[in-house]
Amino acid sequence: MKTIYKSQEAKAQILSLYEAKRQACGMPTESVYVDTFAGRTHILICGNRGNPPVMLLHGINAGAPMALEAMKGLEKSYCIYAVDSIGQAGKSAENRLPLNDLSHGRWLSEVMEGIGIKRMPVIGVSYGAFLLNNLLQYKPESVSRVIYVVPSGFVNGAILPSLLRVSLPLMRFYLTRRETDLIRFMDAFYTTKDVYSVNFQKAVLTGVHMDFRRPPLMKDEAVSRCDAPVYAILAGDDVFFPGNQTLKRIQSMFSGFRDAVVMQHAKHIPDASDHSFIAAKIGAWLAEPS
Repeated sequence: MKTIYKSQEAKAQILSLYEAKRQACGMPTESVYVDTFAGRTHILICGNRGNPPVMLLHGINAGAPMALEAMKGLEKSYCIYAVDSIGQAGKSAENRLPLNDLSHGRWLSEVMEGIGIKRMPVIGVSYGAFLLNNLLQYKPESVSRVIYVVPSGFVNGAILPSLLRVSLPLMRFYLTRRETDLIRFMDAFYTTKDVYSVNFQKAVLTGVHMDFRRPPLMKDEAVSRCDAPVYAILAGDDVFFPGNQTLKRIQSMFSGFRDAVVMQHAKHIPDASDHSFIAAKIGAWLAEPS
């Protein structure tokens, strides 16, 4: 199997950062693996297994711990199954699946079978929303509640701002490898940055053969079989997936739409100070009657 990493040293560095974030979350986790047609899949289990289950899908090359840190507190009432996405920087198999079919939906369905859960709420963060949408098309009955956080798959940001704020700074960083250029790139989508986020982005951008494929936008009719309640947390200054536009699309697509909030101050990756709000909002939605 072709590796996504440029070297074993790069892989070791990224997995070290993965473990550092896992420890920093302050949420005890258990590692489990399940076998799927796409390869071995790693899951961090957080919370009492006797509690109601919730699946958590992280953003692109972010790894399960980075998604978990914004959910702190939910593990007291729920058992969170935070999945390392296939083909990304994390602990799952490095196979990259097609984006234009339902391969990811099949993969997630087999992950659920592997952990012995037929139906549960699913939280899709950024790229994780594309994975969730794939599952909604492949096996909608397996999702009891749909929760999106800064989701991909509904609208894309305008080309010119994306070029100026994201693509050009990224190209400059690849040419210079200067931290100042890396930070300028990160400014487009990080509300605030810390030492860890800078180190992580640098390690991924320089150590991984990046997958620059853009997930296709969901077609309106694709979710016609979804009857689950739908909720969303969006960012007002999201250069990738503008929050207000995304909200309008979600409202128009889902008959089960219930509630949403747009954090107007936030970029695509919210500040750590927003994590408690995000976790509390999701907790309230999970507790609502179906």
